[in-house]
Amino acid sequence: MRNVSIVVMIASFFSLTLQAQEAAPPAISSAYEASLSALQSSKSPQDIHRMIEAMDSPDWISVAPSGEKTFRDQAEKQLLGLLAIPAGQRPVPLQKILYASAADAQTIVVYWVYRNTDEGPVGSMIRDTWRQTPAGWRRSLHEKLFPDRLLKLP
Repeated sequence: MRNVSIVVMIASFFSLTLQAQEAAPPAISSAYEASLSALQSSKSPQDIHRMIEAMDSPDWISVAPSGEKTFRDQAEKQLLGLLAIPAGQRPVPLQKILYASAADAQTIVVYWVYRNTDEGPVGSMIRDTWRQTPAGWRRSLHEKLFPDRLLKLP
């Protein structure tokens, strides 16, 4: 019985490992690219709102490493501050998707980091949960897994 349990655990691990190494679906990769581009080009609060509307579900929530929660309307207000910086000069992370995993047919989890210095990757590892909706894939949960800092990646 114990050998059967170990075999099941190993099989489960390899199944999860293979699943976790999948690339993000094109629709999700495109949503990230469009959002990062919009962060640079937005000129009005309406542009910021359209960017958020295209990517995030109405019930979107962000969770910081401390456990602090930010809701979509709060995040949108924070992003409006970017409009004070001229378009094309705004700090925009250079995203690196580490892997994506299908939790089920309607849910995909994407792990990523961002880079933006000569010293190496800087930022937090992010876990985004995406759900299939009638409007397409929308991000419902954005979790920073540890505080922003220099990261050492291969």
